[in-house]
Amino acid sequence: KACKRECPSTVDLAVLMAELVHARHRVDGVPILDRVVAASDRLGRLGTATAPVANAVLSWRPSRLLMQWILGLNADRSLPPFAVQRFDRWFRRRNGELPGGRGRVLLWDDTWVRYHEPGIGRAAVQVLEAAGFEVALVEDRMCCGRPAASRGLLDEVRRLGEHNLRLLAGGADPIVFLEPSCYSMFVDEYRQLGLADADSVAGRCVLFEQLVDELLDCEPEALAMVKRTTGVAIHAHCHAKALTDVAVLPRLAARIPGASVELLDSGCCGMAGAFGLLRDKEQLSHAVAGPLVDMVGRLPEGTRVVASGTSCRHQLRELAGVVPLHMSEL
Repeated sequence: KACKRECPSTVDLAVLMAELVHARHRVDGVPILDRVVAASDRLGRLGTATAPVANAVLSWRPSRLLMQWILGLNADRSLPPFAVQRFDRWFRRRNGELPGGRGRVLLWDDTWVRYHEPGIGRAAVQVLEAAGFEVALVEDRMCCGRPAASRGLLDEVRRLGEHNLRLLAGGADPIVFLEPSCYSMFVDEYRQLGLADADSVAGRCVLFEQLVDELLDCEPEALAMVKRTTGVAIHAHCHAKALTDVAVLPRLAARIPGASVELLDSGCCGMAGAFGLLRDKEQLSHAVAGPLVDMVGRLPEGTRVVASGTSCRHQLRELAGVVPLHMSEL
């Protein structure tokens, strides 16, 4: 999606690709890989219900070879493990909820936070509540449709989008996103599809970093910061570059007293959803990631790497050997 802004001809190749693949599916049928990727949310629900067994299967070499043969997934690349406790269930069972003097925000717990990286969701809740917000989840939400859109299943995107917009239409609470690719579905793809209420709901959508930075811009004392003498290097997500001002990322991190912050001059991480997991795309994915991996490799020891996209974090863990943080965790 970065080409939406970076292409000198302003050609939205992401939309063209989705429409082309969708047309191909209507003629040739939908390949099994595309069906599996589009079902990421349902697979997450199943995987967390059987997490110890599911994770063992994902890490078992014969099963990885089988997935490579059937789906084309690279047997030498890891897949995101399932969480033992789903984020949404942790949220409902936790103690100490704060009423929030600043009003209510709806936290969009995306597929990756809910089923794979619940620690990011917990960190976001801690920060938002410390800032005085009352945090609620979007009940009965479905996947935003990003995995389906990435594989050209636009009928499925429309079905998911219509459901999610019905849940959110008519409200006024800000909708906070942790994953830029999910945020972009609401502010871009749903509107391109002409879905009912897409414009009004999009106006309430905000990335976590944007919300917190805007609050601290107005009220610098809204969050009590502990001094941390640390270096922070930030890799911006392509969807955030296309649809927002990523200058908010270093500005927010620099509010931590003692932090030395750098926004990396990086392009795509080379993962791009399932693209980087495919066996026949391995060399291209690594080549695209090369400049970013080199930048991270040159960082001083102890530098904290921040990447808000789940695909970016996965790629950096595998190729750069670092453990990236989401901004909420920082």
